[in-house]
Amino acid sequence: MEVLIFANGDLAETLQLTTLISRVDVVYAADGGANHCSKLRITPDVLIGDLDSIDPSVLLGYEHSGVEIYRHPTRKDATDLEISLDVALSKGVQKLWLAAVLGGRWDMSLANIFVAAAEKYRCMHIGILAPDCSIHILHPSLEPFIVDSSLGENVSLLPLRNDIHGLTLKGFEYPLSKQTVEFGSSRGVSNLLRGKQASIDHTKGILLCVQFADN
Repeated sequence: MEVLIFANGDLAETLQLTTLISRVDVVYAADGGANHCSKLRITPDVLIGDLDSIDPSVLLGYEHSGVEIYRHPTRKDATDLEISLDVALSKGVQKLWLAAVLGGRWDMSLANIFVAAAEKYRCMHIGILAPDCSIHILHPSLEPFIVDSSLGENVSLLPLRNDIHGLTLKGFEYPLSKQTVEFGSSRGVSNLLRGKQASIDHTKGILLCVQFADN
């Protein structure tokens, strides 16, 4: 199952977003993400959160249309996005995209990335849509992650937690073979794809793959 979650950050109506909306099996709205859904004229399958950021008329419309709602108290120990990810995890979702999780407050943008990289979600492949790039959170896997050059050729790879071990890059301008990249290193910034596809493989650590869209 492939799920798209709308959060309450900045949203750009890109071709990739339009393609995902038509392709995914289920759409979640994390609280104010429902406002984005309304503007896009789509009805989410699930609405999750304390519902303090959603426009009252949008909420009323979704209540009347039978949207499944997980209502949580305002005083809680997790963000609406984390609760949404927990719901997806409980339903066995394997592939998940996040939209409107960046922009606005830096603390929320960083928290959203860190939450998505939590160990408890490693069984879900999580991608993040941004106005000028797509981001993938890569845990060690039995299969290499394949990067499609049609989405853009500039790719940065950043250790997100601890050092990255056994990093192998194929199809890049600067390939690597079973290398260690230390946390805080800029070694993986601004690599370039060469060919239609490239692959990323590593054995330990969490890697942030940022692929910039061609202008």
